Amino acid sequence: MLTIYMLKNEVEEFLKEKGEFMQIDYLNNNLKLMPPIEMRKFAYIKLAEIYNKKKMFAESAKAYRNVAMNSTIFREKIKYFIEEAKEYIRKGEFIDADKAIKRALTESTIDQRKQITKEIIIFYKEIAQELENGLKRNQASRIYEKILKFDLSEQEKLEIKEKLKKLYEKLPKKFSLIDIIHLLDKNPKWI
Repeated sequence: MLTIYMLKNEVEEFLKEKGEFMQIDYLNNNLKLMPPIEMRKFAYIKLAEIYNKKKMFAESAKAYRNVAMNSTIFREKIKYFIEEAKEYIRKGEFIDADKAIKRALTESTIDQRKQITKEIIIFYKEIAQELENGLKRNQASRIYEKILKFDLSEQEKLEIKEKLKKLYEKLPKKFSLIDIIHLLDKNPKWI
């Protein structure tokens, strides 16, 4: 049984012999005992990793948010809020991802904000590309539409619109080329 007085290496040794769902149970029970802050962060990070491996992205995001909330260093808070946002992006929950991004931006300086936004855009593009490669065109198009809402250069906007155009042509929806151009150029929601 895990106790609040165990060290990280002792916890890892104890968990090594258990299955992933048992690890989740033990870590959650340990967190209820309110161990010291560093052990709480450690437990939440382990939970986030396990949830991520199991593709339980919403739970992983919540664990990362808890790590950020238990962090006292701003750099750590930002890092884990960004991880939370990435997990929500993987899940396709953009509203929750936006909230996590706002939390990261709130804790950051002006220079860090630019870097955070750039990192998130790159991550969105990676996920969209993975979905596109996996022939999940509708989900990929939703992500590309989301990317267009960011402050992008004209060149980046054109690239994203071109990808969207190709995706729309492959989707089973019956759009004409004129409809697609109209949607990409005229719909303020996408620009």
